[in-house]
Amino acid sequence: METKIRIESPVFNCGYGEITAMIINQSIDASAKVRIRFAEFFQFASNSDKSAIDFFFISSFVYGVDRFVERHPFSTDGWSRLLNVTLPVYEVEKWNENKNDLEEVLSFLTGDYWELSFIENCFEIKSEPLSDEYVTTKFKQVNLFSGGLDSLIGAIDFLSDMQNKDENVLLVSHSDSAMKNKGEQNAVYDSFPIEYKKRAKRVALVEVVLCESTLNKREKTFRSRSLLFLGIAVLVADLNKLPIVVPENGSVSLNYPLSASRRGACSTRTTHPTFLLMVSKLLGKLSLTSKIENPYEYKTKGEMVRDCGNHGFLESIVHLSNSCGKKGHVINRTFRESTTHCGVCMPCTYRKASLINIVDKTKYGDDLNKEKSGWRRKRPFLLSDQGQDINAMLDFLGRDINREEIKKELILNGIRDLFKIEKYIDLVEKTRDELKVLVDKTCTVNERRKKAGL
Repeated sequence: METKIRIESPVFNCGYGEITAMIINQSIDASAKVRIRFAEFFQFASNSDKSAIDFFFISSFVYGVDRFVERHPFSTDGWSRLLNVTLPVYEVEKWNENKNDLEEVLSFLTGDYWELSFIENCFEIKSEPLSDEYVTTKFKQVNLFSGGLDSLIGAIDFLSDMQNKDENVLLVSHSDSAMKNKGEQNAVYDSFPIEYKKRAKRVALVEVVLCESTLNKREKTFRSRSLLFLGIAVLVADLNKLPIVVPENGSVSLNYPLSASRRGACSTRTTHPTFLLMVSKLLGKLSLTSKIENPYEYKTKGEMVRDCGNHGFLESIVHLSNSCGKKGHVINRTFRESTTHCGVCMPCTYRKASLINIVDKTKYGDDLNKEKSGWRRKRPFLLSDQGQDINAMLDFLGRDINREEIKKELILNGIRDLFKIEKYIDLVEKTRDELKVLVDKTCTVNERRKKAGL
């Protein structure tokens, strides 16, 4: 079933400093708005290339559409949606020339089928000079800063590296009330020592949310969030053509399928190497020269923690960061108020494995030993929705997998750069070892230990 969407040109509400754009689902006569808190970003938009502004708006609109069109009711196969979307842009001809590349980027990222067309964006960017701090201060790079453990380590590594002692970094963030991530971003940055804050300029937090929807439900997978992050970074980085750093451990970036059911479109690809490469090539065709880099592409999360440039500071602040993939969900009735992480999704599991050798004060709701799920505590944990990640992980650890099998799986899951394939295979093997150590040290249920091959 095709879902036909039209995005109207944005309008600006000067009283609230917000841009809103109407999303119209023409297939079912429904609508919503994308709201962007943009007041502090006019200085970037009025001094950046039109293509950078377009890329930011497109990423915001795509994020809104992704949230607006619930996956299962509108899918063609129970998962993938066919989305026919009309987007307002300033450079219609340029985007028509690169339409296929953008469609491929979006399809790879979200697992959907995107068909795009473009109309002229009538929104007028008001002229605004850059703040003195962006004129007088020389910045070396732009870092994505999500409030998670990896982005925290990325900032610490830059600020503690003696080669950067006279260099500055711009930190960009995105907030959505549904993600409930604003608190961690603020808490982490506010805890930076003065010497770090002098060289780490945090750009105003960009809030992009779906609002005023005429539909009762919203999509919860957030697949397009990483594109929005990059859209914000591109707009900021374009001023001085700065490189964009995506600090993400290689295990999560690869997101090696733990089971056959997690292959292909069902596998999250938010920082997948192929996705970042595709975006980089698209930016190049648009004459946007900011390079996208992930310096942790071949590292596990544990290696990022181990090699952090200021280990003592990381250990003191790590509990303020958040890695939970279920953030915003009700964990259960007992732990709702007292925890920050569910403790049993794969992002939580990778986090626990990475922090196994340091004092981790993070408050987790559950662990590998949980027996029953549901508020009545009647359903076996591994057979529940909440336990599916742990169940798949234990199966993954218990299987005998050789390097050739890993290689085939990586290619099936989207790896196209075969020159890097051996390093990715090494990464999968290191990831398995890291997770096995976690199970060995923290799991006391014999059947689960056996399932993991211990």
